Amino acid sequence: MMMRLKRCVVIVSALCVSGCGASLPGLSTGSLFGGKSEPANTAPVIKNDPTSRALQVGSTAARAQKCGFNFDAIKLKNNYLAAEGPALTNPSDVARVGQVYDTSYSAVSKAVAAQPGDVYCSPAKTAKIKTALTRHLAGDYTPEPPEPVQEEEGGLFSGLSSGSSSSAPNPAPGLDQ
Repeated sequence: MMMRLKRCVVIVSALCVSGCGASLPGLSTGSLFGGKSEPANTAPVIKNDPTSRALQVGSTAARAQKCGFNFDAIKLKNNYLAAEGPALTNPSDVARVGQVYDTSYSAVSKAVAAQPGDVYCSPAKTAKIKTALTRHLAGDYTPEPPEPVQEEEGGLFSGLSSGSSSSAPNPAPGLDQ
């Protein structure tokens, strides 16, 4: 009974939105029923600010230590903070960026500590970590672009017959665990 009510509400809502004169961008009968629509050609926006860089470098250092890379994590942190220093006008900003680095480093360290090294450090993940760590050790602290998330094929009504619910989005694209 509840499923019929849910379906009815979805159908009525779809009909209301698809009415004549509705000017909702990207909403058409093709998009409602799973038809092919024009892909959005928007590139992911890479936020390149001190906080994003601190998150990236701190989490990369934690992952690299988990996978047994031989590098000096303290030297990496000091080099990163020295590179950020001239761009930051307020001395308290340097302390804040250092705190963001420490927070991301400890959070990722705790998150991956429970995972077995042979499972966490797969060849593909190790290659990604090595690439990022090599960039950071060379002085390039720019964040990596987020990985594209493939959208489900199908429209608004594609999950009604299977009874499945939508999955949760990737919580942190750059911080895979």
